[in-house]
Amino acid sequence: MPDISAIITAHREGAMAGISLRSMKDAASVAADAGLSVELIAVLDNPDAGIRAVFSDIEEQGGRLEEVSFGDQGQVRNHAVSISTGNYVAFLDGDDLWSENWLKDAHAMCETKPGQIIAHPEMNWFFQDNNNLFFHIDQEDENFDPAFLRVMNYWDALCMAPRAAHERYPYADRDIKGGFAYEDWQWNCETLEAGLVHKVVPETIHFKRRRGGSQTMQASGRKALTRTTRLFCYDWYPQPD
Repeated sequence: MPDISAIITAHREGAMAGISLRSMKDAASVAADAGLSVELIAVLDNPDAGIRAVFSDIEEQGGRLEEVSFGDQGQVRNHAVSISTGNYVAFLDGDDLWSENWLKDAHAMCETKPGQIIAHPEMNWFFQDNNNLFFHIDQEDENFDPAFLRVMNYWDALCMAPRAAHERYPYADRDIKGGFAYEDWQWNCETLEAGLVHKVVPETIHFKRRRGGSQTMQASGRKALTRTTRLFCYDWYPQPD
């Protein structure tokens, strides 16, 4: 069993996907130098010819390549988990980047409490149509408030988590027209409720592209919501005496 399944999902991101793939390989190399085994997986969802060309040689380099037609990022990730074999799973989108230390340091964080931790980068650096920084909060930080998750998402999907957590809590179907999206937000609520702990990995960064027309921007424009979880019941989270 590999220590980590590094999974990149792509669609029609153009040349940017090649840079993202390079980022994944660089992070995998740093992890390998630290003695970790990393499985590389690419899953292409309704890809065009350009994306197929970008990933055409990944199998020759020891990776795995699959093509699907879900049109739903959450379902693509669920499928990727089903074909992975690593103890931990780390996702990367086809137009985003990891800092080179991400896989190594996230794995070290997860291993402090094996099977119980979901690791997130210290910050997201957004670029292109949205230029800003977003700092993730550690669940064990004194400023963490689970009630915030009723109105906003603390963490995105590009985390490292035990594969068993994804198998037990798969991403929900996205239905933007019906008013439901943000499957990563819903997944965060479900895993928090289940007792997993969301931790921040110091000195790690994800560079995330924001572009008009993306599924996230469509969901925002339609004012989509997550499906209801137990977190929305106000008696769920134990209050201090």
